[in-house]
Amino acid sequence: MSKVLFLTAYPIEDASCRYRVHHFVKYLQQAGYDCTISSFATPTLFRALRNGGRRVIKAQQTLYCAFRRLFRLGTLSKFDLVVIHREAFPFFAPLVESWVIRLNSKVIFSFDDAIYHGHEDVSALNHPFLYRIKHGSGYDKVIRKSQHIIVGNRILAQYAGQFNPNISIIPTAVDCDQFWCKPLATNDGPITIGWVGSQSTVSYLKLLEPVLQEIARRNPGRVRFRVYGCPDCNLQVPDCQSLPFRLDREAEDVRSIDIGLMPLPDTDWTRGKCAFKAIQYMASGIPTVASPVGMTTELIQHNFNGLLANSPAEWLCELERLISDVGLRRRIAANARQTIEQHYSLQVWGPEFVSLITELTRSDHLLANRSVAAHGRGI
Repeated sequence: MSKVLFLTAYPIEDASCRYRVHHFVKYLQQAGYDCTISSFATPTLFRALRNGGRRVIKAQQTLYCAFRRLFRLGTLSKFDLVVIHREAFPFFAPLVESWVIRLNSKVIFSFDDAIYHGHEDVSALNHPFLYRIKHGSGYDKVIRKSQHIIVGNRILAQYAGQFNPNISIIPTAVDCDQFWCKPLATNDGPITIGWVGSQSTVSYLKLLEPVLQEIARRNPGRVRFRVYGCPDCNLQVPDCQSLPFRLDREAEDVRSIDIGLMPLPDTDWTRGKCAFKAIQYMASGIPTVASPVGMTTELIQHNFNGLLANSPAEWLCELERLISDVGLRRRIAANARQTIEQHYSLQVWGPEFVSLITELTRSDHLLANRSVAAHGRGI
């Protein structure tokens, strides 16, 4: 039985680790693999990092987690394959990652954001100062020295291809059994316009605040607004609730939305994103309005399975169309669900992930350009 170790920065509460590691591990275990997921942060540290203050707890937990990670590195030779998802240690890349590569000859590096660019404007993105040393060009060395690279979209693949030709594109997929399609929209009751995200991305939503204010003014009593994942968000919009992320009710909270929002500024960082908010909405049969940035333009075909909006005027127009036209909402929702089932579902990509891991554990040869040959399902 082949043994595979996944090194992640955060536990299952982190969306990236949940959808790009934990979901795939279920398929690997069913295929007979012995899988171990080793996160740097404990759930306690993860929660503390997403709240202000609590410096003593953060310091104590970080020290404990650092020693725990060092202990784990001493066991690397026991595994047939090591997958580093984003980073093996939260800061100072590529120091620990390079150590991992020296200790085990079969290392896969997986990432789903433009971590090689880093967060240029930390304050605007609600990230702490330490994010200035969290991401950056140090990952180029990790990409170059890893046996294989897994990325979430073509933009990330193009960057990684400068340093390593052995790349697989595997999108961030959603379990279509968990995110089942909600009943088709009607005009009964207020329409819920919603957003799902986190503290680090809520600044994108705030860019839409004037548009949402105008939507509320034009549709009194017909619309309400819900924000999931950032309870501190204080949008100055009528009938707006900001609610915490709940792991056990994630899919249910998404389904409470009638129109999904995914605004993004056009930056080096956002162009590398995997459009997962839109994928969740679309899997749930929720018509989505999104910014035409990065992978979004591959995922969404305007006026077919979603709507694209760039300027405030376009956002206002597309939201008004969805609010007033229940037939449009139904048509887009049905096409969106079909898109996810065919191209972005865990049911499609789980077996593909197992196939890739099987080839890598059985072969000493690199799998050059595998993304084009085997992993090009409509992405």
